[in-house]
Parts: sequence; structure tokens; C-alpha cells
Amino acid sequence: MRYVLVCLLVALAGCREASPFGAPVAPATAEALLQVAPQGRLSGVAKPLAYRVDMDVDPRQPRFGGHVEIDVYTETSATGLWLHGDDLDMRSVSVTVGGETRLATWTEVLPSGVVWVGFPNRVKAGNLTLTFDYEGVFDVNLSGLFRVEEKGEAYALAKSESIQARRFLPGFDEPVFKAPFDIALTIPEGMEAISNAPEESREPARPGYETVRFLRTRPQSTYLLSVAVGPFDRVTRVAIAPNAVRSWPVPLTGYARKGKGPELDYILSITPALVAAYEEAFQQPYPYKKLDIVAAPQWPSGATELASAITYRESLILHSEQSGPGMTKALESIHAHELTHMWLGDLVTPPWWDDLWLKEAFATWGAVMALSAIDPDGGHDIEAVSDSVGAMALDSLASARVVAEPITLKSDIRNAYDAITYRKGMAIIRMVDTWFGPDVFRPALGDYVADYADGAADSADFFRSISAHTEDARVGEVFESFVTQSGVPLVEARLQCAAGGAKVALRQQRYAPTGSAIDRDRFWKIPVCLSWTEGALAGTSCALMKERSAVVVLDGAQCPDFYHPNADGAGYYRFTFTGPGWDKMQASIAHLPATEALSALDSAIAAFSAGSLDGRGLRGMLAGAAQHGDQSVTNLVLDTYESLLQRLDGDAAGGLIRDATAASRLLREQISSGQADQALEIRLDAFDALVLKEPAARQKLLEGMQAYLADPSVTTPISSDQYRAALSVYLDEGGLPAFERVVASFSEIDDSAYGLAVASALGSVADEAQSARVRDLIASAQLGPRETYALASGQMAAPETREETWAYLSANFPAFLRVIPTQWQRNTPRLASQFCDEAGLASLNGLFSEYGALAEGYERALAQTREAITLCMAQRQSTQESLEAAFATPKASR
Repeated sequence: MRYVLVCLLVALAGCREASPFGAPVAPATAEALLQVAPQGRLSGVAKPLAYRVDMDVDPRQPRFGGHVEIDVYTETSATGLWLHGDDLDMRSVSVTVGGETRLATWTEVLPSGVVWVGFPNRVKAGNLTLTFDYEGVFDVNLSGLFRVEEKGEAYALAKSESIQARRFLPGFDEPVFKAPFDIALTIPEGMEAISNAPEESREPARPGYETVRFLRTRPQSTYLLSVAVGPFDRVTRVAIAPNAVRSWPVPLTGYARKGKGPELDYILSITPALVAAYEEAFQQPYPYKKLDIVAAPQWPSGATELASAITYRESLILHSEQSGPGMTKALESIHAHELTHMWLGDLVTPPWWDDLWLKEAFATWGAVMALSAIDPDGGHDIEAVSDSVGAMALDSLASARVVAEPITLKSDIRNAYDAITYRKGMAIIRMVDTWFGPDVFRPALGDYVADYADGAADSADFFRSISAHTEDARVGEVFESFVTQSGVPLVEARLQCAAGGAKVALRQQRYAPTGSAIDRDRFWKIPVCLSWTEGALAGTSCALMKERSAVVVLDGAQCPDFYHPNADGAGYYRFTFTGPGWDKMQASIAHLPATEALSALDSAIAAFSAGSLDGRGLRGMLAGAAQHGDQSVTNLVLDTYESLLQRLDGDAAGGLIRDATAASRLLREQISSGQADQALEIRLDAFDALVLKEPAARQKLLEGMQAYLADPSVTTPISSDQYRAALSVYLDEGGLPAFERVVASFSEIDDSAYGLAVASALGSVADEAQSARVRDLIASAQLGPRETYALASGQMAAPETREETWAYLSANFPAFLRVIPTQWQRNTPRLASQFCDEAGLASLNGLFSEYGALAEGYERALAQTREAITLCMAQRQSTQESLEAAFATPKASR
């Protein structure tokens, strides 16, 4: 029937000699298209030049509608084009060439949303326009264009990243294809509409509706598209003033769900200073015509850098009197991260997802850079080292991915959003920025942004550009060395003292924990700096380690009393010592800068896992670090104590608890009244109450939660930072009645940070009856998609509930996948990451052998979880005796 229609159209138009259409084309079969459909990237033969988008979006309805026109340039003649669209109810498709329009066909060939638009005739190379009329169903699982209801109000929001724009818009859904958009949204009268450019006009449409038109955008990728409609509170602030870099004001507006507008005050208040910090560092102006901050009632990730309309999960950015210092710091960090993207990611875009680091690593580093500029005493550099340490844990696996790892399948795209891309990438950038100098690196980074503005740049482009603009080829070489190799460098240091002065001999290899299959024969170009002290003298000595071995001369030192092989913790590497280095580190770690204490403690924990530091040495390092007083150092100490406690019992567990109790009491003696100390006190309260089970700490949190539940509108003794721990104590003490009260409060209390804590606390319950109710909540998914996953994850983390939860998940896995966020399905193998035996490993393998096909992109998470379980078994076998012997002694030897 389709072919008959095509032939009829050709016959009607065939008498025009100047027709831009060639001979009729026989329709391709589905089987033939499947054989040639692009599994990864499109060929690039066809490129979008401009989009005109008209959408009908009413979040109160189940469906939306769209009319889209795309101007396209084709490099060759074509019988059709590959592009993207996923589960769209396509009503009509046409192609226009030279003013002549004909019907085309729409065939969705791959489940990833790869579509063939077939032409009735061969079209010559050059310009054409595709026109689409379609409808779609709002997603209810936080994917594509989804709708949510909060407090009786409906909202629609688009989650376009990474390849979800195709779920509501036909187009070229790859980051390399940047084009300007003209967007119009027909919405219910009185609702707000948000997109990527300022509103141009608002005029009546059909009864009860109006059409909002936006100005044309700069060229942008589809993954940066913003579409949001609902009864948002609109909060307008004074425009961000012009400065020496930017000559025009930037309108600044916040959007939150109805009634939540006042809670945007804090994030809006810090925005102008952050924008100015980026403009100063890069010497490049803010690139868009406005800046919107959107607090989404629900959002599958923490935030997304939709161009000029940054969208956040509201629990992360709404700020009230209950917001604690930890939440405030997290808000600042995520906001600064997303603002960095306006330059690095939005204005300059990686062409494909294997270069994701060029936006996500730089945004993670940029947050530290900008926050340090406006708040020099905020400890943001310490947080950066803590993030680096976190990345090394994943990077210590043989299955760890490369920062810029090739991605050939669309199902593997979301796997690039991990600690390797974000945190390792950030650590590499910080290392380069520190070693070569901010005055060298940051202006060159700004020049790179200017070079590729409104376009795309890959890793090779960046390496060339940064080397050229710094006028130092070594900069690009260091980046390339770390970005193209997986793994953590391990630098072994040996101090050598002689009459002519001191020096340190270095040797590098890849770090490998006990039981690992890692090939250690690998080396990097590492910028190394060592700090040292000798009596009243102190210094820092640096070298670029280009080979497996190097020698660093400690200028000014004869034979240092102490040295640290990673000054300021700025290098992305671990270290170990040949000689008495660890003994000296134990004695000194409490007095080091926090960045160096973090680096030293992580290296010691890694040395224990690799078998080069015994349990006694680890205990001594933990005891020394516990005296430090910085919260990030304390967090690592307490986290390590908690994880070790799961491995110990009897006298050894008693020794560990004594160490942890002594550490907590000593740290409390150091607390004064500053905000940083308040955050430390909150952390200690949670540790004492939940791990050490101290009655006083538990009573404090219990009373705070009781007061909060009695009247959430009144400022209570607990802040948002304490919700999770206080809820856990309340649940422990109150049994099933407390459980039901907490579940009811999830919908009754309109506090997004509290709602986030509820899911975490409910997931952590160990009581058998409460755990059974958690499984009921997982089955019903009544708390929401994100919360359902959090419940399962929490139950799998606890040894008391792991077996029953795994049995439930194994029996109901397809149903579980349907009620969690779509983009989280690939991570479900990680639910089994706390297994440490052959039975758990076999059960994991069996589950994904049967159901893996339902969790697209699961393969990497499965490989990493398998390896983690295998390493856990090997390390328990090799280190358990040493660990038990160390903690069974009366006290740590230092």
C-alpha cells in the first residue's frame, strides 16, 4: 500500500522537469534496514542545520503532541536518512526539497531509537527539510519527557541527557550535531514554561491554553534541550551585572514547584559570584541570554546542565532553616559543577560519549576552582582530594574503564557516568593545574573554549589546544598519559641521604590489590611533588616522572626528618615506602595538611589491601589520622572503622571499638562553634549512635526526630544533615509503629531533604518485621522510582537483611526493573557488591544470566561487581589473621 502511494505521488509530480527529486525508490524491508542500522554513531553524512519545534504540553494529560521541522544538509544524494526517535506515535512525515514536499516513511529499526526516514525518490546532495507530526506518552519513570504529581499539582519535565531527547523529539540525538532551536510550547493558561532561551511572546491558543514562544537558541546538542511546564513558583532576581569580561547583564530566574520558591533564595544568592569566578578564570563571558535555575519535583540524576536552564533534583538545592552545613556544602558543589558546564559541555561539547570527561571531569574540577575562589577557607581543595581517593577505589579494579574509553554501543553510554569520568578526571586536571600553575593552565583553558565555541572538540583536539596555548607540550602529554590508561599509579619512594644532600628515588608501577589479575607493568608521565621537613626547615621538591624510575633532589635538605611523596595530595597516584616511611607517617599524620593526611591514609589502606602493610601498621595509621580533626580525614577514618568492624568479632572487634570510641571522644574535645566543627559534630553523632550504639548520642537524635515529626514547621534541634541518622534511631527504637509513622510522614511532610532521608533510613532497617515491610514497599513502589532503588540498595548493604532481600529481588527481578529509574537498571548488579563468598557470586551470575537482557548496559557493572566479590574473598583470606592480631592487642602501637 505504501509503495502504491509513493508511485501515485511520483506520477502527479513527474511532469515538472525541475523537480529536485530523482527516480522513485522501492521501500526498504525491515530486515534489510536492520542489517545496516548504525549500532553506535550516525555516519555524519546528514547534519541538522536548524530545528523548529512546536509542542503541546499539558502535564495534566497522559500524552503530548509535537510538530517539528528540521533543516538538514546531506553531503551525498540519498534515498533516506538515519536519525533518532523512540516510541513516538508518528502521524505524518514529509521531506521538502526546493519548495516541493512529498510524504516520507518512518521506520524505527533499533530499540535504542534508531530510525530510518525513507524518501519516495532519491534526493540530491544539499539542503532539505524534514517535517514530523506526532504524539507521545509522558513517561512515568523519569525518562525523556516525563510527568510527575506533587502535592496535587502536575508537572512535565524533559530529561534529555544522554540519549533521551529522542523519546519526545525526532532528531539527530548525538552531541556532535549542534544546531539552533526555535521552540514554542502550547501549555495550559497560567502555567510556567521553561526552555533554553528567553521567552519571546505569549499569546492565546485554543480555549484554556496559550502558546509560549522562545527566542532562537545558540547552536546546541539535543541532550541539552530543556522543556518544563507546570505551576512553578517563578523567582526573579536582579540580573547578573556586566563586568570586565562580559558587556551585557544576564537575567537570573529560579523555578520551584508551587510553594517552594522561597527555598531558592540561597542558590540564587551565590550564583552571580560563581559566574564571575568562571569568567575571571577563563576570560570568557557567560555564553547564554539568560540563566534559569530549575528545582524539579523529581529528577533521575542529581542535576543536568540543560543549556541556560540548569535543572536539579529539588532535594539537592532547596535550602531552608533546617538545612545543615553538609547539605549547604553539597548544594554549592553541585551548583558550581553545573555552572561550569555552561562553558565546558554546553558551549564546547564532546562529539561523542567516549570524551564525556571533557565536560564532566572539567565540571567537577571547575566546581572546586570556583568555590575556592569565592570561599578560600571552605576546604574545597580537601573535598577534591577526598573525591580523588574515591575514584582510586574503582580504578583499582582490573575491569576499571579508561577515562576516555571508546563507546561503540548506545547501551554502554551511561556506563561512562562514573567515578572514573568525574572524579579521576577531576583529579588529573587538578594535578596539571597545580603542577604547571593556574596562571599557565587556566588562561589556556579559556583559549580552548574560545577556539571551539558553539562546536565540538574531542580529546585529541584538547591535547593539541592545551599544549599550544600553554606553549608546553608536556601539558598535553601528561593529560594523554592519564586519560588513555586505566589504573592507579603506585609510586614507591626511598629516601637517600648523603653528604651532598638528600634525594628520593622513585619507582612506579600500576597498583594492584591482593587477588587482582592486574598487570602491574605500566607507567605514566606523572607530575610528582614531595614535601619535607628537617628541623625548622621545610620545602617542596618536584619533578616530571616520565619513565618507570626517577630521582628527585630535595633542594635545601640534608636528611629530612619526614617527607610526604604527594605534596598537597595533588597527584593522582598512591605511594608506598621502601624503608621506615610508614612508621614516620604514623607519627606525623595528625599534623599534616588535610590534603596530605587524606592522601597518606588512602595509600596506607591500599598498602594493607595489597599486602605491603600489615594490620598493626594500618591500625597505627588509623589511630594517628583519627587525631587530625578535619572532617574529610575523619570521614575516611570512621568509614574504615565501620567496614573493618564487619570483618571482626571477639577481642579484635573490642579493640577496634575502643580505638573508634577514643577517636570520637578526642575529636569532640577539639570541636568549637564553627560551621566546619558543626559538620564534624554531626558526623560523630551519627557514628556514635549507629555504629558504637552509644545511648547519649542515640537519645539526642531520637528526641530531635520526635520533635521534628511532631511539628516540621518549627525549627527543631536537628538539621537536614541529621535526618537520616535520627530516622534510623527512631526506627530502631520504635518497631513497626515507628515504621508506619515514617512511611506516612513521607507524603505528609513537604521537605525534600527529609523525603530523601526517609528512603535511606527505611532501607537500613535490620528488624525482621520492618525488613518485610520494606520488601512490600519495594513491590508497591509507592515511594517513587529513586526511592524504590534506595530501599533495595540499603537492604542489600546490611548483613542482617541481605539474604532475604536478595531472595526477593531474584524472585521478582523483572518487576523490580520496571519500577526503578530506567537509566539505573544498568547498575542493578551492584546491589550484590557486598557479597564476599562463592555462593553470592554464583547467585549473581545466575540472576543476570537469566535476566541481564532486561537491564540494558548491565555488563560493565556486572564485571566490576564480580571482581569486587572475588577480591573481597582473596583479601579476607590473606589479611584476616594480621587484622585480627593487630586489633586484639590492648591498644594501637604508634
